[in-house]
Amino acid sequence: MKKYLIFIALSCSFSFTQWFQMNYQGTNRSYYVAYPSGTSEPSGLIINMHGFGGSAAGQMSGTQMDNYAHPQNIAVVYPQGINSDIGYTSWNVGTYWDFNSQDDVGFISAMIDEIASNFEIDLNRVYACGFSNGGYMAYELACELSDKVTAFGSVTGNFMLNSDQQCDNERDIPIIHFHGTNDPTVDYYPPSFDQALTVEESIDYWSVFNNFDLEYYEQINSNVEIFTYYNENSPAEFTHYKVTGGQHEWFWNNWGFNTSEELVNFFLQYELTDFINNGLLGDLNEDGNINVQDIIITINLALENEYNLLADLNSDETIDILDIVQLVNLILD
Repeated sequence: MKKYLIFIALSCSFSFTQWFQMNYQGTNRSYYVAYPSGTSEPSGLIINMHGFGGSAAGQMSGTQMDNYAHPQNIAVVYPQGINSDIGYTSWNVGTYWDFNSQDDVGFISAMIDEIASNFEIDLNRVYACGFSNGGYMAYELACELSDKVTAFGSVTGNFMLNSDQQCDNERDIPIIHFHGTNDPTVDYYPPSFDQALTVEESIDYWSVFNNFDLEYYEQINSNVEIFTYYNENSPAEFTHYKVTGGQHEWFWNNWGFNTSEELVNFFLQYELTDFINNGLLGDLNEDGNINVQDIIITINLALENEYNLLADLNSDETIDILDIVQLVNLILD
């Protein structure tokens, strides 16, 4: 693994941005990590993915998400998509146009693990978002990596639910989606050019998935409407910013809101343990009880050097004897 260190001044404070390279399944992959300075607590992590033909550096400069994430003690990682078969960077989301056969879900999962080994990361607060093809990829992660990533955001990217794909339904999934009605690249209204689920179809899919039965409406100006779908028994929401007249873009203050800021604020509402077995730490077999069976599972995790959020009782991102002792005390109490 190679890494390069860059110092970046932001709002009169310093953050640390490093360029990492890693080998995943025989392919060299890379990403930037922008980590907040002056923090004494583990940081959350936002995965911010570029669009088709884009770059990690372009997504970092184009979204300026560090400015909004770092004051909230959240690091941002900007992964680099692989060069596709036609020479353009892309994420493999199962469309005919991404020309990509790489396991990008597996890469993102391995990248999270590597970042957590190099930085103090709160694995209870990992989020994913992206622009265009990167927004498609955020939906793929919502479908296939919800055991590691808490909440998801798409900016002008639709959900490519393939015919042989079935999303992990072990928990409710919070999603926020920004889209302009005049987007000439990724369709707002159905039918979509690539058979992906458009915004309206995604709302229908995830409302059924999450058992949403309520809706809240807000209009912030003549062009921007916010639709929120939810269920009183779940903290998850599907929030949609409908930008009438909006193009294929990352929306800024001229529309009356800031996409990067709204993404960070949305993510701040959620932690993974809000959804995993109702946050019952220590219940490794998820039977609703904490008992000796959970101790055995935790011991095996420690011996095999594997990680499970529900076993990390002291939140130090390591499963060891300290977690086992806390689990025993929890049972005795």
